[in-house]
Amino acid sequence: MSVAARVLVVAIGALVIVLGFGAIALVRSDTDPRPEPSSSPAPVERTLLLQVLDHEEYALGNVVIGIEPPGEPENSTFLEVPSSLLVPVGDDSVTLGETPSDPDTLAAVNGVRDGLGLRIDAGLTLDRLAFAGLVDAVDGVWIKLPKPVVISGDEPGDVRRLPAGWIKMDGVTAADYTLVRVPGESDAQRMERFRQVLDLVLAQLPFGEERIRQLLTSLGSLAPSTVPTQDLVPFFLQMSSDIRFDRTKYAVLPVDLIRLGIRPASVPAPEADEVVQELFPDARVPVGV
Repeated sequence: MSVAARVLVVAIGALVIVLGFGAIALVRSDTDPRPEPSSSPAPVERTLLLQVLDHEEYALGNVVIGIEPPGEPENSTFLEVPSSLLVPVGDDSVTLGETPSDPDTLAAVNGVRDGLGLRIDAGLTLDRLAFAGLVDAVDGVWIKLPKPVVISGDEPGDVRRLPAGWIKMDGVTAADYTLVRVPGESDAQRMERFRQVLDLVLAQLPFGEERIRQLLTSLGSLAPSTVPTQDLVPFFLQMSSDIRFDRTKYAVLPVDLIRLGIRPASVPAPEADEVVQELFPDARVPVGV
């Protein structure tokens, strides 16, 4: 066989092999199942109900905090909820401030969900001394008082007068100032004071997941939660970052008072649903579900 004939035979053989592999590939592409699109739900905004107790174990400070899922534009939302708000607990209704005293540890979380149609993923209750511990962990907070404030201590006759002007508060002083009932002060003014102190504390939290976890763990039994401590870390990390960079939204839940007194009672005002929808569009659930 001539050289030219041999080259032609080799070329034809190579072509046959290539066409064979191509045919096999086509057969496999027709028989192999294509990967199904992921059926896992898209990440949604997560919510935390934070409650802070006064001397009488009444949740005088209540705020629902929302954080966006990873990959979304960071923007923490804060909805201050009056402690007077009546929420369903079992077959009865109690004020949100009274829920920490209920034997059901999920009373506040379920009450807000059923009363406002707002999904709550986690609940954290800070005893007054636990809140003081958070303040001390950031080495206190500087606050400018427009006028003197008188706060009472744990013992009868234990009264302190905070002067007007700039004052650096340690943990106990800040907790007492945050939760004090000032005569003639509206519920909205008291909640504004609570938010002011909370923002200052959150903005100064230490950096890093491990340090936040250690801080929350150190609060121990004074800070019961409905979820493991590790699940709270993302909330505090994002809240702290968003406050420092002014990426936050705030609102106060509008309510209508139905009972006055030291511990008033209220119900959501007609515009309350619109406020909740605007702040937490991804965390709505049917009321009572």
